[in-house]
Amino acid sequence: MRKLTLSLLLLVGVLPAADPTVIRVVSYNIHLCGVGMDGKRDLARQAEVLRPLKPDVVLLQEVDRRSLRSGGVDGAKDIGEALGLKHHFAKAIPLKLGEYGNAILTRYEVAGEPRIVDLPGGAEHRVALLLPLRVPTASGDREVLVGCLHLDFRSDAEMAPNGEKLASLLATETRPVIFGGDINFQPGSRTVRSLETQLVRPPKVGPSATFPADKPRTEIDHLFIRPSSAFRVRESRAVPEPMASDHLPVLLEVELLPAAAK
Repeated sequence: MRKLTLSLLLLVGVLPAADPTVIRVVSYNIHLCGVGMDGKRDLARQAEVLRPLKPDVVLLQEVDRRSLRSGGVDGAKDIGEALGLKHHFAKAIPLKLGEYGNAILTRYEVAGEPRIVDLPGGAEHRVALLLPLRVPTASGDREVLVGCLHLDFRSDAEMAPNGEKLASLLATETRPVIFGGDINFQPGSRTVRSLETQLVRPPKVGPSATFPADKPRTEIDHLFIRPSSAFRVRESRAVPEPMASDHLPVLLEVELLPAAAK
């Protein structure tokens, strides 16, 4: 019996540990749905910027759907299909017989109904898109809430209440959260600080400025997590790409840690 027990213990000791659950998230403002710094509209070019980043989730801002401005394209659908990702669009405003807003692309299954949060103020109406996802892990599926935001750039004082609104909404969220987008304000601003009351913003490694893409000077694109105990940050950086859009993509790679025992 002792030999059998020892053999079982040795066997358990050599079993490989379960692979970590890694989530790669990219936020990208695609500028008027495809327009690069050269003035050319090319959604395929933007998809090719995203492809080597191997994202599991993409948060897109400035997305047109069937608008005359962009030739009637469905920006989220076109980029999503190019990358083999499902697309989910949130309308912020009507635009030239179509719609304009944010989108989330993902390889994961959706775990519930998306939520669109209205954000008043500014020159244009803005929204945040919240989408619960079912993330496979070694111990079973986990729900993770992802969110995509694009705020108006004109007034930090005017946008800060929207940050407070979103922070209050997420304060009672029990699922791990990954949230971000084109916040349009730099670290230390009232708007970013209002989000940081409930969200953690992992610092970028290397140059952190994200706008304008050809000569980045300001850091206005951000990704956040909540709570920090649910994740191990493996990579956080701005992706240098000077032409496809007027913003740089922002990449965050996190390891989803096992849920704490209750």
